[in-house]
Amino acid sequence: MRVFIALGSNLGNCQQNLNHAIAAIHQCYPVIAQSSVVKTKAQYIEDQPDFYNQVIEVQGHGDAYELLEFLSDLEVRLGRKRTIKYGPRIIDLDIIFFDEAIINSDKLKIPHPLYHERLFVLRPLLEIAPDLICPQTKMPIRNMLDDLQRMAACV
Repeated sequence: MRVFIALGSNLGNCQQNLNHAIAAIHQCYPVIAQSSVVKTKAQYIEDQPDFYNQVIEVQGHGDAYELLEFLSDLEVRLGRKRTIKYGPRIIDLDIIFFDEAIINSDKLKIPHPLYHERLFVLRPLLEIAPDLICPQTKMPIRNMLDDLQRMAACV
């Protein structure tokens, strides 16, 4: 099953943080594709270092809750401390899509509820999965990115 994970880092050696996370993920979930790393200004809370962002596709297995637990534990092992929501972090790992699953629970939401408003997710996602269609909206990722870029140009 196709699973897409967004990675972000803006503390310490950000490139190394992403590399360590990908290597650890690969031990349990084979990495099929990884996007280029994009450096972006922080969104939501702007007074913090720029983020290094990337999206990977992994071969999924089990269920999405098992992956969430694995990624949450990995964030802690890599040094993440949850303090300020949207604040600086060593590593951030978000499940964007888990195959065709649509999950809306208190613990997990898939597709990720904010992915469609984040250029730093859509651009790398399009790079590695240009024909991907959101299982929830049935909209091609390419169209979502085009729409978001048009909106950003108007601001």
